[in-house]
Amino acid sequence: MPSHKPEYGNFFEFKKDDIFHNRIKTFPEVDFFIYTSSVYYNNENQNHENPDTPGGNLSLYDLNVNRIAHSAGLDTQLITPFVTKAGSFYNFKTVSTSNFNLDFALGDKVEGSYPLTASISIDTYAASPTAAKQSVLYSLRSTFDHYSILNPHYAYSSSFGDKEYQTLNLISIPSIFYGSSIKKGSVVLKYYVTGTVLAEAADTNRDGRLIQTSGSSTGEVIGVVLYNEGFLCITSSTNISAHTEAYKPADGTKYNASWHYFANTGSESSVSSSYSLTFRGTNYIETMTMFAHAKENQLNHSNNPTFLSGTLNAYSAPDIYHENSQATIKNIVTSSYKGYSSSFKPVTYISKIGIYDKDKNLIAIAGIANPVRKLEERSYTFKLKLDI
Repeated sequence: MPSHKPEYGNFFEFKKDDIFHNRIKTFPEVDFFIYTSSVYYNNENQNHENPDTPGGNLSLYDLNVNRIAHSAGLDTQLITPFVTKAGSFYNFKTVSTSNFNLDFALGDKVEGSYPLTASISIDTYAASPTAAKQSVLYSLRSTFDHYSILNPHYAYSSSFGDKEYQTLNLISIPSIFYGSSIKKGSVVLKYYVTGTVLAEAADTNRDGRLIQTSGSSTGEVIGVVLYNEGFLCITSSTNISAHTEAYKPADGTKYNASWHYFANTGSESSVSSSYSLTFRGTNYIETMTMFAHAKENQLNHSNNPTFLSGTLNAYSAPDIYHENSQATIKNIVTSSYKGYSSSFKPVTYISKIGIYDKDKNLIAIAGIANPVRKLEERSYTFKLKLDI
């Protein structure tokens, strides 16, 4: 049970009715803008703000921010995670078991790298069931079929098509951007050509379907959203305009604009097209509200040197040392009359409240903007909130 501690050293335990646990539900808005293979997150250029975090990325731990990057043959300021190979075989997930066993001896240091960053990724697949396409779809197959009870467009194979034989545009969104899930009804995709909105799609019905809301194919279902898993699966390859560009970097062939090429980040030659992806996340913040009570006839002593009048120097003799027992408490009660002092009253000012765990370890300090004047006959209750 947490406790709060007054300045003079006593602890007060929070009672059952003094602690409340709450959960705040927030919906942070996220915006990605993609143009000529560059991704911009919330209209910010991270390469300018933080050269160690690529554009469109978030740093997972905010480590190595604005530090000097690696240079050949030069010492750097970058910090690195590391583990030492020991009998427990504790290791990084990025190092395979075979490499860990063969390439490192006991006592060797295995290093990783910071910063660790995350951003959206876009993968396009042709209609043929290739091995690369199947390896991704097989990992999502049970998820697609699980949500098919909500909407048949989710089904891995149905009258709406077999995803192994459909052209797919799979957009992966790491959970650091949306928290617990993507908020239903908040996903909006915009396809621009020369700065003009060519087509727009959204999950207007909040059932996972991405429905085109403007453009030549208005009303068409172009794909589905996996809200909890952070995937947008676009299945439509219908041409939405007569505009053509070299969307595929491997060849110079020009293709008609379609949702299959939405958020294309692989080609810098498609300079006329740009894309916008916006949504809201669902994030939960656990909070603890605590009520600390300063009751009557309590907390009227202070260890602050100004609490006593006169000197606080200890009295010492050749063979004795003790504190000054003659020091008196300073009377700071003001009088209405000049030259006269009011009757003495113990007065203190509460400026901070310390929160301790059950082992008397300080875990938090609550500061008060303006110190509260505490008299013997007065009681106060301080409301404290702690995010956990």
